[in-house]
Amino acid sequence: MRLYTRTGATVLEDPDFGTFNADEQGGFDFPNELSSRLRAFHVEGRPVWEDDIERQQRLLNEEMERRKDPATLLGAVEALVAAAKKTETPDVPPTPPPGADTSTAGHGNQATSAAQGDGHPDGPGDGDPGTAGGDHGDGAEDDAAKATAKKTAAKKTAAKTAK
Repeated sequence: MRLYTRTGATVLEDPDFGTFNADEQGGFDFPNELSSRLRAFHVEGRPVWEDDIERQQRLLNEEMERRKDPATLLGAVEALVAAAKKTETPDVPPTPPPGADTSTAGHGNQATSAAQGDGHPDGPGDGDPGTAGGDHGDGAEDDAAKATAKKTAAKKTAAKTAK
């Protein structure tokens, strides 16, 4: 029979049955005769050994009592908040809200950009004659224009609805 000690023992030596070591969960696998003898042993009216069902019931009762205590609950919440603060990464910039202008004014050195984007397909530019040095394929300018157009359309719709 599998028994658990309430004293925290990890080894039991019995002269008749030999030495027993606890497993990872603290349980011992004893022969039935030894289990019956150990279960009858009490200290100050309380059993020293318990079986699986008694152990589960005791652990559940202890957990329920612990959860009823407001100080314990507050301590657990504070521990969670502290752990959450430790996992925050201040190096990551916050994400902009939807619809915010995410384009940046300078995409590198302007003099270098103008020199590279001369409009000749065989030159160092991007090969598009209409983008003399300004477009590097990131689409930031197009995004800004689309965002402006959406805002204007939204204002017009709101004005028509108000009339």
